[in-house]
Amino acid sequence: MRHFPSLNRCAIRVLFAAMLASAAMPIAQAAADDAQQCTDASGVLAIAACDRAIASGNYRGRQLAELHFNRAFEYNERHESGPAMAAFDEAIRLNPDYSRAYFMRGNLWLARGDNDRAISDFSVALGLDPNNTDAYVNRGVAWYAKDDNDRAIADYDMAIRLNPQEGGAYSNRGGAWLVKGDHTRAIADFGEAIRINPNDPCPVFNRGFAFSLKGDNDHAIADYNEAIRIAPTYVAALTNRGSVWSNKGDNDRAMADFNEALRINPKYAKALYLRGMTRLEMGDITGGAADVASARKIDPKVGS
Repeated sequence: MRHFPSLNRCAIRVLFAAMLASAAMPIAQAAADDAQQCTDASGVLAIAACDRAIASGNYRGRQLAELHFNRAFEYNERHESGPAMAAFDEAIRLNPDYSRAYFMRGNLWLARGDNDRAISDFSVALGLDPNNTDAYVNRGVAWYAKDDNDRAIADYDMAIRLNPQEGGAYSNRGGAWLVKGDHTRAIADFGEAIRINPNDPCPVFNRGFAFSLKGDNDHAIADYNEAIRIAPTYVAALTNRGSVWSNKGDNDRAMADFNEALRINPKYAKALYLRGMTRLEMGDITGGAADVASARKIDPKVGS
């Protein structure tokens, strides 16, 4: 029985690089201290300092926009997206040419799944700063999420042209090539991502997936082996390797991988489902049916 492994969600990498704005030179010393702490401190201390500097009334225009940006950055670091969004909005209102603020707000829209607004903000950021590699990568992520793989690939191409060592762009472009059915280009891109970041298990995993789609089970297993070596608790890699062993007719090794994946995560529906299907194939009707039923309680769509 042929099992189909799946692409890992870590195929798509969102880049969040952003520097805090430089502290503005103020009028009053107390406000100066607050503005400096707004830039140099972190967490609630930074947010409080930003609030005091903003409330001082000593800043206008771009200087005030920088304070709101730094405040937004700290809220974003604390995963408080509501206040972060409001502060980025204010920074952009005060300085409509603030490229980094558009980029960071685009990341928030992307995290919320509002791909159209994310694309709009990344596009403005790129209009203001055409060399922003991360904005190209993240706009590509938004296009990919909208199933517009051609535009996603075009953005990843630009990111790679600007920075040939940007592993995330290669990894993401590989994912887009896979969706388009071009396994050869996908394998090449994942290979470049591996060359740049050899200790990142995700592109290794995804190259294994691409090999499995080409029917090259031996290379797929070799990549899954390497992904598991880098990350021994990588349940998706264990599960996919198990499915390839099953495709090769080695149900004992397949069962060993599914069992190890479920030891690490007993609620991993895909491993449970595939173990059930393998048990059925091996003649264990009761055990196989129980596994499949349990998997579908966790994820009703598993196996479909």
